[in-house]
Amino acid sequence: MRYLEKFTPIYFILFTFVLCLGCSSDDTNGDSDDDDIAEEKIALTSFDMLTKDHTFSVIKSDVFSVDSLVVCLFPAPVDYASISPLVNFEGTSISYRINNESFIEYSESVNNNIDFSYPNVVDFKISNSDDTESKVYRIIVDTEQPILFANSEITIPDSPVSSNYNGLNIDTWRNVGNYPIRLTYRTTEYVDVETPETGLNNIFSTTLTTASDIINPNEEGQVNVFTTNATIPGSYASTALFNLNFNENLGYIVYDDTTNTYVKDIGYAKATLKLKGTMI
Repeated sequence: MRYLEKFTPIYFILFTFVLCLGCSSDDTNGDSDDDDIAEEKIALTSFDMLTKDHTFSVIKSDVFSVDSLVVCLFPAPVDYASISPLVNFEGTSISYRINNESFIEYSESVNNNIDFSYPNVVDFKISNSDDTESKVYRIIVDTEQPILFANSEITIPDSPVSSNYNGLNIDTWRNVGNYPIRLTYRTTEYVDVETPETGLNNIFSTTLTTASDIINPNEEGQVNVFTTNATIPGSYASTALFNLNFNENLGYIVYDDTTNTYVKDIGYAKATLKLKGTMI
């Protein structure tokens, strides 16, 4: 018994060492098993589109990862009701839906066209192998320049200095895009200002109006041009710029209120209208 009592501390130390060694080995194996199980990525990596009546594809295609908004802008108006998406993604399967209906499988076949025309809302969904995880992307399809002026340059009638010209309905414009445009403010951005004397301010202002605050696709509106503060005779000119943004919450175009969380600059080109006239 004394022999055992003498060496008991040594046995205890050896037993503890072996036990810790076994635990360390188990922990290592556990880490190895976790490393072998790779997380399956789910993402839409690129999105392009083709139309049957045009040889070109979208000029801009951006994926907003924060709110899963995919923007595709064509360089000119197209048939939004017949578009074939070309999709690259990370995941196992891809499906789509229109107006919150059930998702159906999507395959890039020749005749698999989707109707993106307003008021349709199209979503794509990427899923993993066992459908336990997925990500939904909302697709915005439009032309880069949805505002088309009947005349890109407007010349007002000769007007006397120190008088205000009011050109109500002086011309027209059309919404050739895929979404309604909300009109609430006149543009405040002008470039290429020309006056008879250096240092004078732009005398023109312009608004785009309709019978209501909303102009739907393929509808026509009016152009109004006004002048103020012309005190010197001569030729005046400037170019009005309309900054277009998209309200993703309401689904229409605006050119104001960029501080709104749901209003984004999605890549629309600025609509430009040249204005000129002679003060006599």
